[in-house]
Amino acid sequence: MEKLFITFRSEEDIIAFVEVCCEYDDAIDIRAGKMLTDAKSILGMLLLKTGETFEIEYGCYDREDNYSQFREEILKKFQVTVKGEPDKRTSMAGL
Repeated sequence: MEKLFITFRSEEDIIAFVEVCCEYDDAIDIRAGKMLTDAKSILGMLLLKTGETFEIEYGCYDREDNYSQFREEILKKFQVTVKGEPDKRTSMAGL
């Protein structure tokens, strides 16, 4: 399973990321060590330090899994690293 990691260069980066996350109905969190922050919460996200790398956790709780679309969008707009094997969630969404 692949994992996504993001590094924010500025507070503007964080705000733009929150705006992207709010476009999706799925659960999106940022893991900072043992702490999880809702990626749709501007207040929580602005507590993160720029220049550090955080893991993105994406969870789909309905039949419409938009992970591939989300992944593609953030790879274009932000400093994101992908580690591990490609995630097969989309192909298994109908099971």
